[in-house]
Amino acid sequence: MTVAVHPRRAPTYHSLFPSLEPVRPLAWFFAEQLLEARAESDLPTNSRGPDEAINVYLVGLLGRWIGGATAAGVAPAQDPAMLRPPNECGRHALAEYWRRQADHRLLALGLFDRGDMIRRRPAGWRQSRAETRRRDLSLAGHCYRMAARYIGGREESSRGLAEIWSKLAADLPAYVQVLQTLARRRLGLGARLSDAALSRLLDPV
Repeated sequence: MTVAVHPRRAPTYHSLFPSLEPVRPLAWFFAEQLLEARAESDLPTNSRGPDEAINVYLVGLLGRWIGGATAAGVAPAQDPAMLRPPNECGRHALAEYWRRQADHRLLALGLFDRGDMIRRRPAGWRQSRAETRRRDLSLAGHCYRMAARYIGGREESSRGLAEIWSKLAADLPAYVQVLQTLARRRLGLGARLSDAALSRLLDPV
């Protein structure tokens, strides 16, 4: 697959192999891969109630990530109390702030097995990897709950987002596992060489 990113258009992709298929929006690729990953994961689509909307949300999130979205505005922290949103913000701005924190951490945990892509150490100071992971999951869930709290309103779009973020917060470890399945089985991230394969690459000397 090759990806073309244009600053004013949605990213597109096409296969590296000869094919009659036209160039397609990158969202199609992520949608196909995400649905396959969910079928292979511990949380198949709709296995715990209707959640197709979360699939759509994750596809958009992955598309923004591959399109070069940065971590602007994301604050490194392991404790929710350490996060401080900007002062004098309206409800929608606060919801956007917490949403950015949560989305960044969801992708980092799912695709790269890190709490965020900002701090240098994979484990927190004087914490084990397991303790750090529990804190990272707790923090990401807290951020989604705060985003859902502030976005809540009478508008249908706001209610829909609040429902998606609340579901992500409630089952965050399961959705992280979905993204881990996507990363390792479908996208080839985090691949590991076997001892035999590694020995073939090393110089005999």
